Amino acid sequence: MANDEEPEQPKVEKSPKRLVGILVISVLSASAAVAGTLFGPRLISHRAAAAEMNSDIGDAGKDNAEAEAEPNNPQAFAPIVVDVKSKRGEMHHMRVGITIELTDKATKEEFERYQPRGREAAIGFLRSKTFDELTESTEFENIAKQLNETITRAMGERRCNRVVVTDFVAQ
Repeated sequence: MANDEEPEQPKVEKSPKRLVGILVISVLSASAAVAGTLFGPRLISHRAAAAEMNSDIGDAGKDNAEAEAEPNNPQAFAPIVVDVKSKRGEMHHMRVGITIELTDKATKEEFERYQPRGREAAIGFLRSKTFDELTESTEFENIAKQLNETITRAMGERRCNRVVVTDFVAQ
């Protein structure tokens, strides 16, 4: 019968120091929550205003202010679909969406007349690359820059302010 009895577990005494510690932590947590609720929105709005002011000051000194300006008369190409080869010789389909931001001097009618030149240049550029080069994530910025230069050269700098890649799908 001695085996049937459960061994006595030692009693854990709750010390007053432990109770005071828990009480202090609870009061500090509640105080921090209340302070965050009351003062958080004010601090965030001040930081956002300061960040906006700093960015406005930084933008004023940039030489490339045109790139940051509001786009003027954006015109989209019809999606370009090309087949490109991978390094292993496999064919892959790519669909690229391109939008041209026209200069102040250019009109929509001019864009319509010169769009075939821009599309031809874009297709030639994309076909000159391998699938692996086009889909390498670290190269996307470089590809977009080269595509911008190629299309701008084909359509004329007088008409084309900037080329924006709006869609880039590879299979």
